[in-house]
Amino acid sequence: MERRKLAILVNPPIYDTQYWARWSMPHGLLKIATWLRESNLYDLKLFDCLNPYGKESGVIESVTEFESFDAVRKQKKSVVVLGTNKEYVPDRFGYKLKPNEKWKYEFGCPIGTLENQLFELKEEIKYKEYEVIEFWVTSIMTYWWESTRDVIKLALEVFPQAKIRVGGIYPTLAPGHAGSKLGIEALVIKGDYVKLSDEHLMSQHLVVRNEIPGASNLALATDLYEEGERPPYTILTTSRGCPHICSYCASNILNDGTKVRNRDFEDVIREIKEKFVQGTRVFCFYEDNLLMKMKEFKRILKAVLTDKSLYGIKIYAPEGIEIGVALSDHKRFLLKLKSNRQILATLSVDTDLPPEQPGTEGIYENYKNQKSMQKRSFITLEEDLTQGSVEIIDKSNPEEYLKLQIGGEEVILRKVPKDNGRDEIVYENESDSSLGLYLVGVPEIVYLMKLAGFEKIYLPLETIKKETNARWNRSWNSNLHRFESLLAALEEVGFDTRRQNVNAFVMFGLPGEDLEEIYDTALYASERVGSVIPMLFTPVPSTQVFEQYQDYIISKGFDLQHLNGKLFPFFDMLKQDLINKHGECKMDISDYVRVESFMQRINTKVNGQSVNIYSDSRVSQTFRKVYSEYESLLSSMECDNDEQLLGEMEVAAAWQGE
Repeated sequence: MERRKLAILVNPPIYDTQYWARWSMPHGLLKIATWLRESNLYDLKLFDCLNPYGKESGVIESVTEFESFDAVRKQKKSVVVLGTNKEYVPDRFGYKLKPNEKWKYEFGCPIGTLENQLFELKEEIKYKEYEVIEFWVTSIMTYWWESTRDVIKLALEVFPQAKIRVGGIYPTLAPGHAGSKLGIEALVIKGDYVKLSDEHLMSQHLVVRNEIPGASNLALATDLYEEGERPPYTILTTSRGCPHICSYCASNILNDGTKVRNRDFEDVIREIKEKFVQGTRVFCFYEDNLLMKMKEFKRILKAVLTDKSLYGIKIYAPEGIEIGVALSDHKRFLLKLKSNRQILATLSVDTDLPPEQPGTEGIYENYKNQKSMQKRSFITLEEDLTQGSVEIIDKSNPEEYLKLQIGGEEVILRKVPKDNGRDEIVYENESDSSLGLYLVGVPEIVYLMKLAGFEKIYLPLETIKKETNARWNRSWNSNLHRFESLLAALEEVGFDTRRQNVNAFVMFGLPGEDLEEIYDTALYASERVGSVIPMLFTPVPSTQVFEQYQDYIISKGFDLQHLNGKLFPFFDMLKQDLINKHGECKMDISDYVRVESFMQRINTKVNGQSVNIYSDSRVSQTFRKVYSEYESLLSSMECDNDEQLLGEMEVAAAWQGE
């Protein structure tokens, strides 16, 4: 069938000071591609300018190892002055940056190269006589909007009669900005109202905010990548939405509210199997709140676990899992050997209530009927992982206890009722164990994630200061007790927390913070997990924080590109806060640059593990000596020691061995 329309799908390059390319696949754009294809109206052409595996966007070296590869091409574009709206192109080659400056790069396939590709495409299709050519351009971060503008300008220079459709996070959160700044006279429209059959609508340039419902649950059209350029992973989105409204997060705006919606289970499993058959082994869950619909997610993991055709699958969730939500799951109890921590058997406390049927969750009558039933709970042996060495010798009263025999040794497990209904199991005769057995309870979701093939766990530690969590409406998620509890559970199921199996996000650059808080959080995280991932705070349009600091943003003359957290837009406010509290302070913005560098340095590996300042190594001893001699920033009215501290701590963290 000859189609009369051509859709050119573009994931633009970006302008930024740093860029981490892993997981950069434009999954929303690839869903749109599937939606357009299913309409039978379009031929499709994809230009993913941020593909690390692309001939024009990737680095020169060949890509052989997914785990170690997260780079795209880059070239210097301009110099930005941190904490300001100033940006310029140096007038000489070999320019040396000032302490308050960073290079701004063009990451990915350069605009100039894209121009050549578009002219080549124009030549290829000149005999096809398409009636309509449309550019579907995705635009992600709000501070990347400039490259979106430049791609649109280029598209219309090469194809003057083309129609532009811009979608993604940027036009959803800042539709007014997109409507006025992208250089086109466009209709700003919600995705619900985009109808491919509406000729009048489709004859206009469109700025599309929010999702297009018909595309939301479709698989990704990864077959559009050229041979040899297809990424070795795919992105899964099995749910949308988050019930919480954190003051700096825009999830409720992106998803039209706080309702959490799930994709059909069979649809998700079908997509996983199809991609696996096509050769994809790495699957990345990109969710607003992965564990909020716990039962549905566990159902997916159990399906993956029991399907032998999916052997070798690797799963990631780089957006992180909410600590408090993970800990709220009911427990799977692990019977283990103390000597090597091998799991011999797993148990749970089950009830005789009928399980909820798919699609009935939240329906009042179903809830009322279950609550009116008499609940009984009993101990269940879920798995014998010893190939027959675990034997049930007494299950006459599983509501009270269960007796096992392991290697000739009797194990008595007794149920302990709890007021919250989450009954526990205790190993009653553990002290008599000659085998050195012990029992530990972990959130079942953690156990299933390990079994299903999760390679890494990302945790939003953010800050150890509870006052800051409260200020940003995050008290529900994280505190140190919860963080430690989840780390212990992760270790019990087999994650090595010290070798980058477990990573922690640490946020800084927020109004109202202090450097001590940042250091304390980073050092604590470095001691407890394998990698510290700095999250530089960006005020996102439409969020509470953005509205709260509108006066400051306007007074600084900031546009959206100036609010990139890597440029420390709130530094002047942070410095003024310190002056107001402690008098004159000589802290400079370069100190914050060094904080960023410090976070990266503490991820330096020594013998395969991240720097642990509490160990007895020379690295750690030097680190502690420098830190102990530092006069607190907040106790020093002059702040004179900060630069020296940062320099010495960076040196200590960079040491590479004994």
